[in-house]
Amino acid sequence: MDVFEEARQLGRVPLFSKLEASKLKLIAFTSEQLQLNDGDFLFHYNDPSDSIYLILEGTLEIVAEHDDGRIDVIVERKKNEIIGEMGVISNAPRSASIRAKGSVTVLKIEADAFLALLSENPSMSLYVMRELSDRLNKSHLRQVKSLVQESRH
Repeated sequence: MDVFEEARQLGRVPLFSKLEASKLKLIAFTSEQLQLNDGDFLFHYNDPSDSIYLILEGTLEIVAEHDDGRIDVIVERKKNEIIGEMGVISNAPRSASIRAKGSVTVLKIEADAFLALLSENPSMSLYVMRELSDRLNKSHLRQVKSLVQESRH
């Protein structure tokens, strides 16, 4: 896929939809497209948060890896969703591991480039804040449901 096609695809992603064409081309030019196979890890818990990833095709699983080798799937992220923005924004290590479910194509955007986009584009910052708030609410609801189920047993 060339830079122009990548820029067109980025323009269809809600996060980037309000950006002008020149910024979309710059993102496409400075980012790196990666291919993952089923079961490949994009990153692991506690890795440095040096970039975000936009899912172009496929599904990524946010997973918890246990010392005994077990892996629990927490939630899935699909096409046009971003992964890794929380760590980049908070400048903290990765809070979970991410692996591919089937064949996955992602666009890797370096942390500095992503943070610059957020600081220069208030509508993009608001979108990211809303997405993070929504994820936090959903996580909270899952925890509450889990506690209720545990208390019934």
